[in-house]
Amino acid sequence: MDTLFAVSNLFYSGNYTQVISETTSSKTRASANPATTHQLDLFLFRSLIATKNYTRVAQEITESHGLGLQALKAQAVYLDAVQSADAAGRDAALAHLRDLLLVHSPDDRQPEVTALEVKVVVGQVLATEGLVEEALNVLLPHNNHLESVAVVVQIYLQMNRVDLARKEVEACKSWAEDAMLAQLMEAWVGLRTGGGDKYQNAYYIYEEIATSSTSPTVKALIGEAVCNIQMGHYPEAESILQEALSREPSNTDAVVNQIVLSTLLSKPAEEISALVQQLQSVAPNHSYLQDLDLKSSLFDRAAQRFSVA
Repeated sequence: MDTLFAVSNLFYSGNYTQVISETTSSKTRASANPATTHQLDLFLFRSLIATKNYTRVAQEITESHGLGLQALKAQAVYLDAVQSADAAGRDAALAHLRDLLLVHSPDDRQPEVTALEVKVVVGQVLATEGLVEEALNVLLPHNNHLESVAVVVQIYLQMNRVDLARKEVEACKSWAEDAMLAQLMEAWVGLRTGGGDKYQNAYYIYEEIATSSTSPTVKALIGEAVCNIQMGHYPEAESILQEALSREPSNTDAVVNQIVLSTLLSKPAEEISALVQQLQSVAPNHSYLQDLDLKSSLFDRAAQRFSVA
């Protein structure tokens, strides 16, 4: 149990490399029972997905693995198809994920747990596709399953329903207040709710996570930077983002926030353009770029109405 607690905290803080190391350690595996081994596998493959090692996930998860891992394999195939702009592969993987919701193994000793593992993955992918209502239908009711709650909160924030997200987080505090994931949910909602205290509390959460290991993860650094941007502490945010980008130059969250911060700091247009091109090179279908294209198109259409004949 202590091992899983440590591994889960490493995962939620974004320390994926260490998760992979810990979950593949022969020492960790030697003392693990079958249930713990399964959980270790879940965190291992989720960390490989987080580091975009989709091919390894697809190769190492076989038909002999349980449904929870089969869902992760389908997610890896889906993300690989998205990355390579393979529309047919993307649709096929999405269809397969939907099918997994209907599969039940007679040999499964914990069918309720397995169903939740599958639902979390399917809900994440559906939310990525913008199918938020379908995702919520999959995830609700979540029966106090922490990871399901986390995805539901993210979806509500995506829908700009901060009130519903806040309600989920408040309810979560009654049974998982000290969990790192619950604290992260509180930070997400705080950043969307706004106000000095909310931003400051969110910063403290990310700061605590950053200092919980010998070296803060890029994920924690980005969280701190976002809080500083919201509080108007631009120099601090810039320093933190520069550190994050020096460690992961292709991290899309870091690049997007650097674009936002550079705009707020009135940086030269060519510098901001270079950052946008950097984002286009690593994530051409990123939601920020899609929104930027939409806003640019709307601006051009509006400008035409006032053009000199």
